[in-house]
Amino acid sequence: MQRRKIVKITAASAVTFGVLNTVWESYSAASKNKAQISIDWTNQIAKSTPFTFGSNDYEILSPERAADRTFQNHIQQLGIQLIRIHHAELCDRWTNAATKTWNIPKIKAGYDSSYPHKPTIIQNLPGWPKWMAQSKDGFLDTSEYDRYATLCAQLVDILNRRLQKKVIYWEPLNEKEVLYDKAWKLDELWIIYNKVAKAMKAVDPQIKIGGPALTWDNSKRLEAFLTACKPNVDFISWHRYGSKDAKQPTDGIMSYTPNYARQVKDFRAIAKKYIPERSVPLLLGEYNINYLWTSGETRQHNHIGAVWFASVMKHLADTGVDMATSWHLKDGIYGMIDPKNQLRPPATIFAWANKYLIGMVMKTTSDHPFVEALAVQKQDGKRSLLLINKSSQSIKLSLQSKQWATPSKNLQILSLNANGVTTKSMKLSVLQKPLMLDSHSVTLLLSNT
Repeated sequence: MQRRKIVKITAASAVTFGVLNTVWESYSAASKNKAQISIDWTNQIAKSTPFTFGSNDYEILSPERAADRTFQNHIQQLGIQLIRIHHAELCDRWTNAATKTWNIPKIKAGYDSSYPHKPTIIQNLPGWPKWMAQSKDGFLDTSEYDRYATLCAQLVDILNRRLQKKVIYWEPLNEKEVLYDKAWKLDELWIIYNKVAKAMKAVDPQIKIGGPALTWDNSKRLEAFLTACKPNVDFISWHRYGSKDAKQPTDGIMSYTPNYARQVKDFRAIAKKYIPERSVPLLLGEYNINYLWTSGETRQHNHIGAVWFASVMKHLADTGVDMATSWHLKDGIYGMIDPKNQLRPPATIFAWANKYLIGMVMKTTSDHPFVEALAVQKQDGKRSLLLINKSSQSIKLSLQSKQWATPSKNLQILSLNANGVTTKSMKLSVLQKPLMLDSHSVTLLLSNT
């Protein structure tokens, strides 16, 4: 994530906000506190995996912090199996400006101290270090193109050959396309990418290289990237935050979450158009409520953020996104873990998702714009139903289920709201009556098949 100064809400996004808000405002007052959700357990629409519910990390840059036992235990308990390593200054912190080489002992210490549960890693290189020749605006000098390619290839050699870390996924850029596009130099960025990809693959042909880690889901820039780089693209990556305004009404940020499904569908269609001969995985590399780190946004710290993340994850799972990593694991502004190693409410959603929401995603429909559901049948046959109330009102919810029948007579119910998390067991027959969903809450129903 860069410290953005640009306006990321595109015209299309603004239209989405407007349409959804209009739908909500026109929803009759009498109906706002009632909803009906239908679940068809015979209709699989997608598949969720451990890669659906990943996150970003940069504690690895400080081996002492990365080795913190409580932090590492949290990651394991949350079930995070996909971690994107990213920091805007990663290449500067891991290289020696005097020798212009990688600091191998520091890299080794970071990796050795991190992730004892062995998750899959996406190693991002955000761009060229400051010691490479570049303009005052950050454009890499043409004389440095090959050196940057060589530098990236050297990191592959260090991690995969010398240290035997076997990192498969690599992103050699991060949010560079806006800068280059505004200067009419986008073609130069793609030249850099192609040089880097070829150099990295020459060291280890087994790795997968992707990008371009777009600042947001801009279709035209993705098309330009695929046109110029498609032989060297193993996966496509982009970022998307909901807003930049901490004063954006909560209804507004909740209205935006269905747009994450639209992004996946649009990018999958573009990938198929430009690379029809093979399937190209999609990675939503960063997402959170607010991209402006100085905005004063705090909702990602509380139950509002938990509800927002649950809704985004529902839409990503419904569309079968291949990989998604939230921004991010630990820090004072965005992290689901705070600087004192306390778990924030969104962490609960990631723990639930990785434990209960991996499997066959079944079709759900809702007659309420702010009430959603994610239905999953796990490999062991157990069923999970995530109910999301994005509204500021309590909702009386009726469920209609096709083939919900299960040998179990009991139902475990986990709930997260403004008062915290509760767990209780109830008879399965409770589903025959309306359920009450608290305002801004997430409820997880678990069968004990």
